[in-house]
Amino acid sequence: MRKLINLRTLTLAGCSSLTKLPADMRELSSLHYLDVSGTKIEGMPVEIGRLKSLRTLTDFVVGKYTGSSIGELRELQHLQGRLRISNLQNVVDVVDALEANLKNKKELNDLELAWGDEEADDSQKERDVLDKLQPSANLEKLTIRFYGGTSFPNWLGSSNSFSNIQFMCISDCKYCLSLPSFGQLPTLKVLRIKRMKFVRTVGAEFYGDLNGASVIPPFRSLQALEFEEMPEWEDWLPSPSGGQCSDFPCLQELTISICPRLRGYLPNRLPCLETLWVSGCEYLHLHDEWGSSSISLNMDYLQNSLEIDIDGCPGLLPLIERVEKKFLSTLRISNFDAIQCLPKMKCLRSLIFSRCPTVSSLEFLSHEMMAELTSLEELLIYDSFHSVRSFPLGVFPKLSTLRIDGCENLESFSIEGVDQNLSHLNQLEIRNCPNLASFPDGGLPTPNLRQLVVGGCKNLKSFPERIRTLTALEGLHISDLPNLVSFAQGGLPPNLQYFDVRRCDKVKPSVEWGLQGLVSLKEFTIGEIWAPLLKEQLLLPTTLNGLNIAGLSSLKSVVDVKVLRHLASLHRLTIEDCPSLEFLPREGLQHLTSLQYLNISSCPSLEFLPAEGLLHLTSLQELRIRWCPKLQFLPENGLPPSLSYLEIDSCSTLEKRYEDKTGEDWAKISHIPCIRIGRDLFI
Repeated sequence: MRKLINLRTLTLAGCSSLTKLPADMRELSSLHYLDVSGTKIEGMPVEIGRLKSLRTLTDFVVGKYTGSSIGELRELQHLQGRLRISNLQNVVDVVDALEANLKNKKELNDLELAWGDEEADDSQKERDVLDKLQPSANLEKLTIRFYGGTSFPNWLGSSNSFSNIQFMCISDCKYCLSLPSFGQLPTLKVLRIKRMKFVRTVGAEFYGDLNGASVIPPFRSLQALEFEEMPEWEDWLPSPSGGQCSDFPCLQELTISICPRLRGYLPNRLPCLETLWVSGCEYLHLHDEWGSSSISLNMDYLQNSLEIDIDGCPGLLPLIERVEKKFLSTLRISNFDAIQCLPKMKCLRSLIFSRCPTVSSLEFLSHEMMAELTSLEELLIYDSFHSVRSFPLGVFPKLSTLRIDGCENLESFSIEGVDQNLSHLNQLEIRNCPNLASFPDGGLPTPNLRQLVVGGCKNLKSFPERIRTLTALEGLHISDLPNLVSFAQGGLPPNLQYFDVRRCDKVKPSVEWGLQGLVSLKEFTIGEIWAPLLKEQLLLPTTLNGLNIAGLSSLKSVVDVKVLRHLASLHRLTIEDCPSLEFLPREGLQHLTSLQYLNISSCPSLEFLPAEGLLHLTSLQELRIRWCPKLQFLPENGLPPSLSYLEIDSCSTLEKRYEDKTGEDWAKISHIPCIRIGRDLFI
């Protein structure tokens, strides 16, 4: 390294096997930029402080026994941007932390301080270390992880410590009993608090309103607040001096997840709230004042719409009734069984149900209720409404996306009473509805449908009629329909771009489908149903861009895939899950002169690639080979010079043969700019 005295930039990011930096790195006196993110280095080289020209250092790892102490940071006076200091449990002397002199590194704007996740040996020492690591007042982002003290230093919640802080995250500080006075940070916009194991109460100290004498109104700039996985948290108290003022006057996003003991009420008076997501807080309730007055929630002066996500929190269901309906745009409801009906919400644009299996579908899915949702654009139903048997299409005049997944007893769709076609619907997905038997007679009145997905419906025997008339359809994907017999009678939609049929054993491809005439087709999958046509009859448009050969259990050689001879414009080819495939001879691929990406995966019998090489693939840029344990060699004659990326994964023989430096054939591939062998990346 000492010969590289003029080196200014060194990027080692993503070198996941790197555990140690060169000892003579201290000689790189011109180095400005050092990126070691994503490595496993265990400490910094001795005297790293000699790199006085360093502007960017992504990570400083405190070594346990050897290497530079954290005090070496004092010499790196020009550091700027982001710095992560990890393994702080290895700091031997608190004086070293003070010598790091973070307070005077005024160009740093993003700092992360991280300890190890093991048990703290000395919580008082960890507090003293954090106290001495006070950063510059110019800092914009601060993250503290796995800190082992029982309390935080005063500077962490002091307006005198930060003049520009905008983002704060503390996580996994499992011994802390209370939170810092974040409310006193006047510029703070985003606050995330995660996995604070022993915090039981969030109260006066959080706002900074100690003894009723707040320095400034709390959280006057906060826009996003998140609490996550707080297992012992029980009480969330308002600030003692809150009075008629909001504790969170600018809050736009509030997220509370997996706080199973949290009781009491959500904060009220959130005039700027746009997004509320609450999950796993079954004892949390809604304050009576929510939605009750003009100073509460989202009243006439609100400029943005409101998004609400309630997951398994029955005490918050009244929120749906109390919020101003004209502002509610998105509603997600999960893990409930007691919802009877929704209030009238004519401005609701997105409605999502998840894991609500016993909801009373007869009342909930009544025409009268759904007819009120005149602005609904998206309806998603996952594992819900298990009692519904027929779903009425056409009730929502503006619906553009309908997705139903896991509606166990759904048997049919109805379009009775629809006095106009479903002109707004452009995406329809039906999955895992085992009792679905049919679609409406006469086909789908959806002239603008662009995406149609049907899968996992074991009783479905016939597809919608006249699908060839769906001239706007671009994507058609069907899978796991074992009893489907009637499909695409009369032909396929003429403008298809993506077409995929998998595990539909009774579907018989027909000439009348007109595959070769689908000039817009970009991606196509050859699955098991196409096996009888491979040798002669399967014809695809010559302009095809991407082809997947997947799940062909009897395919032994791609020579049998005759259609490859006609696909000179093909850019991407994937061959996967073909358990009998043994050969990949040159004549099977020789016509693919435009091929750029070749992926071979899960072919356990594959033993040989073309002995003549892949040199004829003059446009090939990426080659990926995965889960082919019998494959022993790459082509003897080499790989095309155009190749810029090679990946070999879960191919034990290949990985050993081409292992970095020690593999006997490493020299044959070492010229490739980017190589991944297993988990190791070589650039």
